[in-house]
Amino acid sequence: MTETLRTHGHEANGFLVQQMAQPGVEMIVGVVHDRRFGPVIACGAGGTLVELLKDVTVRLTPMSVRDADEMIGELRTAPLLTGYRGGPAHDVAALRDIILRVATMVEDLPQISELDLNPVFVHQTGASIADARVRIAAVAPEPLIGEA
Repeated sequence: MTETLRTHGHEANGFLVQQMAQPGVEMIVGVVHDRRFGPVIACGAGGTLVELLKDVTVRLTPMSVRDADEMIGELRTAPLLTGYRGGPAHDVAALRDIILRVATMVEDLPQISELDLNPVFVHQTGASIADARVRIAAVAPEPLIGEA
């Protein structure tokens, strides 16, 4: 492979080899910042059909376990996670954990202005994040109490 790259004028310093993500239900978890409300967490059907299906729910932070469970349960595609048409159940708790960790992270790090995890493969046991996109922006400090 190194020789093929060199033949085409490219120099390789090394290669990164990773395990392929196992099949699962493709979901998306994301964040945008609203100027008035702060971080807005989204969860929905992911992968290449995210724009076509438009199956997404949103919540404001801070989030509880109940909020995350409600988000997942509101999705039209939620049955895919729980054994649709005799299929296997997938690890909804792992998806919930990702949602809650992302919500906590963006509260602690307000400079994360956007975040997209797509696809998140929810497996029968566990979940894998196959792709992540993060946009960082400068954040003005909150004014001190009493400052105009």
